[in-house]
This record gives sequence, structure tokens and C-alpha cells, in this order.
Amino acid sequence: MHIVLGALGTIITILILVNRLSNSGVDVGWLNPFAWKRRREWANKYHVNPIYSLKNPMDITALLVLALAKSEGDISADQKKEILNIFGEVFHLDSEESTSLFTASNFLLKDGLSPIDNMRKLLAPSSESFTQEQVNSSSDLFTHIANYEGPANSFQQEVISSFDDYFATSSK
Repeated sequence: MHIVLGALGTIITILILVNRLSNSGVDVGWLNPFAWKRRREWANKYHVNPIYSLKNPMDITALLVLALAKSEGDISADQKKEILNIFGEVFHLDSEESTSLFTASNFLLKDGLSPIDNMRKLLAPSSESFTQEQVNSSSDLFTHIANYEGPANSFQQEVISSFDDYFATSSK
């Protein structure tokens, strides 16, 4: 009996000390394994590039269209007009929604085109959402934009071929 009372006394003393430490401003949240797991998962989601979490095929296609246009430097006024027309005609968006999609895609590409190099990671969350018709239409759009102001450069050809290869291997 005296062993049980000693163990209970020790547990109560530890709990009181932890409570006093937390009231004094010392963070004792690291002791909770469930809170630690939630914080770790949130930190992993927070530090991932948002490009890799896109799930809508329209968003992915718009992002890649803009990346192809930006691959040779800044976008010209003619390219921007053509991209907005494509968004309106192909995606059936009005001018305000087309501009919003263009702005969102441009914001996601603000850090450069390096995320586009990892096409498998980019397309993984949305690959089941793409239909074969959307894949073909997207590939045609990419070719149109790449050849809009001259022949396609090596980066543009690589992006288009990696997009086509990804869906050619995933359809098998």
C-alpha cells in the first residue's frame, strides 16, 4: 500500500510541476505526442510549394500554359491577350474569371519555373481528374502557346513531352 501511495504522490507532484511551468510561460506542449504529430503534419503542408497541391485539371493546364509563355522571359502583351482568349474560349470563362486565373497562375510561378521541372510531382495529385480529352486538349494548348511567337525552345519541348509521357505511362 505504501508503494501505491508513493507512486500516486510522485505522479501528482509531476503534474503540479508541469502545470506551474505552463502557467509561468514555459511551453510544455511538446510533451503531448498528438499535438506534436499535428504540428509536424501542418509544418510539412505549410512548407510545400502550393503548385504541388493543385488538383483541378484546369488549374494545372493554366499554370503550364503560363509557364510555357514565361519560359523565354517576360510575357508580351500579345501573349497575355492570347492566353486570356484561350482561358475564355477553352475553359468557358468570362473575362473576369480569365483574368483571375491568369493572376493566380502568375502568382504561383513568382518563384520561377523550377517547380515545372518536376512534372511527375506536379501532376500526381490531379492525374485521376484528367480525362483523355482533357489531356489531348491540354497538349494542343501547350503546343499552340509554345509556337505562338516562334518555334518552341528546348524547355517548352521538354515540358510538353514530359506532360505527354506522364499520361502515356499512367494510362497503361
